[in-house]
Amino acid sequence: MNLISQYLYKNCFKTSIAVFVVLLLILLANTGLRLVEDVNEGDIPSIFLIELLFLKIIQYSSIIIPLSLFFGIIISLNKFYTSNEMIIIKLNGFSNYKVATILTKLILLVTVVMILLKFIVSPLAVEYRAMIEHKISHEQKIYSLKEGSFNISNDKSKVIYINNKDKSELANIFIRSHSNSSTRIEISSGVTSKESAPDLITLADGISYVFNSDGSFSSTKYTTQDMMLSNKIPKLINSDLEAKSIMTLLEFDTLAASRELFNRFSIILSGLILAYLAIPLSNYSKKNDKYGNIFIGAIFYFGYIIMINILSTAASNKIDLLLSAMILHASFIYLASLLYIKTSRAAT
Repeated sequence: MNLISQYLYKNCFKTSIAVFVVLLLILLANTGLRLVEDVNEGDIPSIFLIELLFLKIIQYSSIIIPLSLFFGIIISLNKFYTSNEMIIIKLNGFSNYKVATILTKLILLVTVVMILLKFIVSPLAVEYRAMIEHKISHEQKIYSLKEGSFNISNDKSKVIYINNKDKSELANIFIRSHSNSSTRIEISSGVTSKESAPDLITLADGISYVFNSDGSFSSTKYTTQDMMLSNKIPKLINSDLEAKSIMTLLEFDTLAASRELFNRFSIILSGLILAYLAIPLSNYSKKNDKYGNIFIGAIFYFGYIIMINILSTAASNKIDLLLSAMILHASFIYLASLLYIKTSRAAT
């Protein structure tokens, strides 16, 4: 690889990384803000915040990685055109076809990463996220108890109300538990738990009322009292096709599974086609227009992705889905070839 080839490759690579970092920061800010709101509202325990954020990033990486490469190539090459560096590069025999050859290594590397993400990593991330959400919904531990609302155990045997977990004040905690022989009511001031046993809580400075089935009644004051919160968590049955592996989807003889396969393969193939399409698009509009090519590229990119989603939803059977995929991708390959021919003629 000569100096000009290295110069083109490094600039496109660095610009793509820069675009990826910007998109990742936007994703982190947006997703992180929504998760923090859920934590503040008590829907998600704070200990799961970083974990869920990381899984969300993995899931959305398959969207922002090809987008970063596409706009990274357009922005980098467009900069060469506006600064007239591309004139010197073209005079040294570097046509769009040769630029495409130089960037093939980068494009194929991103494609391999996309295959790993869409086929292996993302399904595992979706499955693990579903396990965490299932755990949050059903697990009974101190961090899962919502303040200011009634918490009902899975087996419906306990109702727990806590004003504030961090403060000790009169009638701060109310717990009603029911068994075959009696109903028990706990009213206490504070609650604590150990990190080693988060399902075991310790009630402080309270009183216990027991109402027996024979009509008798008793009450007991206590300084501290231990109580187990945990109960059996129902088995997770995850029917989300995004969490299924490729091999599992191939075993399903359903249109929904075929649509998921269509989406995964189409996203990978579209990222590959659009990366090569970005090269002639970088010089499609006026030479001195810094943002025109980016705008045109955005239309092509998001138009392609929208068409994938529309065709996936509109297909009524597997044959229609297969024909739609062939026609859509072949159309963009043909469009890319036309742009290469047109820009090559314009250069000569």
